[in-house]
Amino acid sequence: MSWKLRKKAQALLALEQGGIVKDWGGKISVALVYPNTYAVGMSNLGFQAVYAYLNRLPDVVCERVFFPDPEDLDEYLRTRTPPFSLESGRPLSDFHLVGFSVTYEGDYINVLRLLGMAGIPLHPEARRPQDPLILMGGVCAFANPEPIAPFMDFVVVGEGEEIVAEIVGAYRLAFEGVDPAQRRREAFLDRLAPIQGIYLPHAYQVRYVDDGSISAVVPLREGVPSVVVKRRLSDVNQFETISLLKTPRAEYGHMSLLEVGKGCGRGCRFCLEGEIYRPVRHRSLDSLRETVAKIAKDGKRVGLVGACVSDYPWIGELMKILEEHGVEVSISSLRADSLTEELVASLKRGGHRTLTMAPEAGTERLRQVIRKAITDEQLYTACDLLRRHGIPNLKCYFMIGLPTETLEDTEAIPDLAGRLLDRLRVPGPDGRPFGKLTLSISSFVPKPWTPFQWAPFDEPRSLEDKLGVIKRGVARFSNVRVLHENPREAYLQAFLARGDRRVAEFLEVAAQLNGDWRRALREWDGDPAFYATRARLLGEVFPWDHFDVGVKKAGLIREYQKAGLEPVPA
Repeated sequence: MSWKLRKKAQALLALEQGGIVKDWGGKISVALVYPNTYAVGMSNLGFQAVYAYLNRLPDVVCERVFFPDPEDLDEYLRTRTPPFSLESGRPLSDFHLVGFSVTYEGDYINVLRLLGMAGIPLHPEARRPQDPLILMGGVCAFANPEPIAPFMDFVVVGEGEEIVAEIVGAYRLAFEGVDPAQRRREAFLDRLAPIQGIYLPHAYQVRYVDDGSISAVVPLREGVPSVVVKRRLSDVNQFETISLLKTPRAEYGHMSLLEVGKGCGRGCRFCLEGEIYRPVRHRSLDSLRETVAKIAKDGKRVGLVGACVSDYPWIGELMKILEEHGVEVSISSLRADSLTEELVASLKRGGHRTLTMAPEAGTERLRQVIRKAITDEQLYTACDLLRRHGIPNLKCYFMIGLPTETLEDTEAIPDLAGRLLDRLRVPGPDGRPFGKLTLSISSFVPKPWTPFQWAPFDEPRSLEDKLGVIKRGVARFSNVRVLHENPREAYLQAFLARGDRRVAEFLEVAAQLNGDWRRALREWDGDPAFYATRARLLGEVFPWDHFDVGVKKAGLIREYQKAGLEPVPA
């Protein structure tokens, strides 16, 4: 193991507050892996919450593993240092269970690279009794895990608060007192099979038709369900979802993150999170009051987390509770139509100099298509609130490549930016106006379980042209900044988001090429356009149709048609 890398890990630990170090003696060891860098992973509340839940179990030791920072990767490869945990420095292969928390499809390649660096066989059938069992959880696990499912022993479909203890219990029953060299992986997987939310990929066969689409996904053995039902937490007040660790090396690492609820009732037609976390479940004000009191003992800043925090029914009362405890609050994104004078005033008192909203589209027509029913007038009113309370900066999220989008819709984004800037400008101490506007532009990716899952992804060249229209349109403003992702990376996301098991071959090629996915696309035998830019047929079987996440396809079709679109008949 490289001493340089170990020293860096020790330095990260030294900067942390709230880390958990447990003795390994007689315990079930779990490596919780975020397949991206430390800074990204430590900003993820779900990752931190599962880390805390596992370590509360007395017979479990859970430690964190991350993908190397770009500047460290050569050192890992040169010294053949395997991925190792922060807490004890043990290599990934030493753990009983290795759980990947995956929230972004682009990280699938990193999952395989980490397994390869650890010397763990990629395919379950090649793993030895003493090799760790490999599992996957996170949003991607119950959106569409099929592209990476062939590499998993099992997948956790749904919310993990309760199920992690059941997985540990099944492991204990299967292997307690059994010599590691004699352990039968099937003995554990058989105990997992009856647990709701557990998906055993290798217990199913995918059948295809001549045009390359799926005809059916069928169980290969008794005891596994034909449809895997998502695990859903019925009472969100039973679990505190809060970040325990603080670190200056993560974007939100200086504050405690607190989840106010799960799900969103808005029903935006492009939004995955708004569908798969249904039904909407808000934490009670009393339960949040208790959590805020705990937070106030150790820190004075909290970030509220949720699909739409400003829609929390008791947001005004919650802000008062936070103020009573002297806690400053941060909210990642707000709805323009649910902003109130009291909320903005409270955010200002908490030190906010920038607020974030997501109009998503430049015209009201296109917002109606995507069911983001925010008017220009509501956006102007939000800017007036910010100006009145002295918050000078606004960040707005927009998407390009949306269904039915026209050139006029794209040109409307810089035009709207100019109007918002006029309303936003705040008089400075010298009487001169100041205020900045940031436009964050992403490419629309059709996601599973949304009404737009039938829609094609726009071509990268077309998206690049649209970015050019926006950049030229705002060039006349000195205080407007445009941030955007690479449309070709969005193409990769669209390809993986709607892929099936055959895409696993691409992931393996990309991992062998040290993550060079562009070259892997050229060398792979498959056709990525079949998954990314092809409009889906009305009766087509999707790779994720053997899951039940609480979303009915008939309802999604109705919403697709209400958007003025029509799925292509089979």
